Amino acid sequence: MKRFKSVRKPLLSEEVERQLRASISAGIYKPGDKLPSERELVNQFEVSRVTVRDALRNLQNLGLISVRRGVNAGAYVSEPTPQPITQSINNLIQMKKVNFAHLIEIRLYIEPEVARTAAICRTSEDLDTLSQLLDQAEKYISKSRKKARLSNVRFHSEVAKITGNELIVFLSESITQVYSAMIIEMTQTKLSEERIRKLISDHRAILDAIANKEPEKAFSAAKKHLLDTYHTYSTIMPDIRDPNVNKRIEYMARL
Repeated sequence: MKRFKSVRKPLLSEEVERQLRASISAGIYKPGDKLPSERELVNQFEVSRVTVRDALRNLQNLGLISVRRGVNAGAYVSEPTPQPITQSINNLIQMKKVNFAHLIEIRLYIEPEVARTAAICRTSEDLDTLSQLLDQAEKYISKSRKKARLSNVRFHSEVAKITGNELIVFLSESITQVYSAMIIEMTQTKLSEERIRKLISDHRAILDAIANKEPEKAFSAAKKHLLDTYHTYSTIMPDIRDPNVNKRIEYMARL
């Protein structure tokens, strides 16, 4: 009886990708640097052009490189971005593994603690950035509710940056991007100016606690804001409630 599967060598494109990724990780090629041309890579690796292109495509999908066309055509090492995380979350949503309630739930686990940390670590420059962002959101209300809401939701990502932890920043930015794209699209005509002003006002309360270096107040204000947001949107669109997630959210509300 056959017990084992046949063993094959890794695809050549995977080996090319591995070596290129190792060179980027080692700093041989830094963000902004141009990788050798396709022809040079073909010659160095002694593989086909198709193999090199497959490897470059994989690196691009991972967000490690960007491919440019035109005068400065070629593959360039990218600055790390949250895009791969964002895409993964989007994939989960499209596959109906994740919904609006899940996004609020994960934010409840993360953002109140982030706000508490921000109240300890913030600088005057951080406060200026947050204040200007909310001022901008308020100015947009009469012109474009969508722009007002997009500016307002960025508040969460900017607070995350105060922690100085890139993992927190990337995760926050990814969740915020997906969340804002989903909820703003679903409620473009359903959220009044008054409710938008309330969302901005909630952020002002968080900012005040951060500015006054009151970590526990910042935590509570962020938690209350997220719970209020969940209930607001659940009222507007009852279908977005997830019974299982709702139980956990209601439990966290009592803590």
